[in-house]
Amino acid sequence: MNEEENEIQLNEQEEVEEEKEDEKNLDESHITFKSEKEPKENVTFGQKIIRTCYPGANATNIKNSFPLKYFSCCFNTPEKELEIVDNDSYSGNTYMCNENVDGVMSLFPSKYLRSDERKILKFDKPNIIQFMTELNKDVNFIRKFEKYEKFGVRMFMLDKNKFSSSIPVTKCEIEIPLNLFTRGVPSVEDVGLAIINPESRKEIDDHFKEYRILKQLNNDTETIQIITKKAMQMIIPREFYEKRTHFIENGIFYSYSSSAPDSIRPPKKEPIRAMNYFGVFKVENDGKNILIEGYHQIDIKIGQPGPLIFMSLPLKMMEFTEELIKFLNK
Repeated sequence: MNEEENEIQLNEQEEVEEEKEDEKNLDESHITFKSEKEPKENVTFGQKIIRTCYPGANATNIKNSFPLKYFSCCFNTPEKELEIVDNDSYSGNTYMCNENVDGVMSLFPSKYLRSDERKILKFDKPNIIQFMTELNKDVNFIRKFEKYEKFGVRMFMLDKNKFSSSIPVTKCEIEIPLNLFTRGVPSVEDVGLAIINPESRKEIDDHFKEYRILKQLNNDTETIQIITKKAMQMIIPREFYEKRTHFIENGIFYSYSSSAPDSIRPPKKEPIRAMNYFGVFKVENDGKNILIEGYHQIDIKIGQPGPLIFMSLPLKMMEFTEELIKFLNK
């Protein structure tokens, strides 16, 4: 078995163990279903009938042998309340639920949240949108690299923020005129999914050695692993272990990602695990352009980030924009 096959086998074993842990945490005695209607179907977890589910809802957290397209349940435990998220095309996977974390129905289960980020941000849709709004209004962002910018790409820098006092925040704005799309104007969802889906992203961006979904937590939320290629002949590959979600609100596509706790998937000696404090972007159509606005705060573990790293960003984003347009025009 070569090194790559061995790595794949180890990853699969880790995913199976994580799946078993999630199933173990679903205590049958604490599962209840709420509905004003009479029960119509039995729901099974594995091979065991655990409770009755009711029409009009949507159950995504349980393995079963029949579609539950219009079912809903609520999982109550002494510690927390779990509410099933919407799912129009249940495929038999075991999904996690939205969980009441810090007073909101979090898009991420609490086990995937770092303690430092829970002190700063609540992870429901309104708070993520508000977080982006506050970043957009921050007057301390300084426009950088103007002479390198073209194709509607603009780069900005913020020296620090509440997540980290030493790692800069980068801001990128991209404007793509609608007349550049030769096969019709894509929806904001088409653009957003092209950016975050592993297969399309690897086609658009050649800086990744590996980019894959590790665990689908629900339809719109997953854990991912990213391994970068060697950069600029001096930065060896880096690994990212993250959770990510996306949603559409008021016609705007949003995506939020950040590093998950190392305790869930402990890092290996190589590649070095980098830290994504947060990465958030949105896609909208203003009638003239597809507008992409994104913010990232990433520690790639090389000490103080050198100026060469940031000098390379505008060129990378311009190349990315050109390849994104090509992909959407296929």
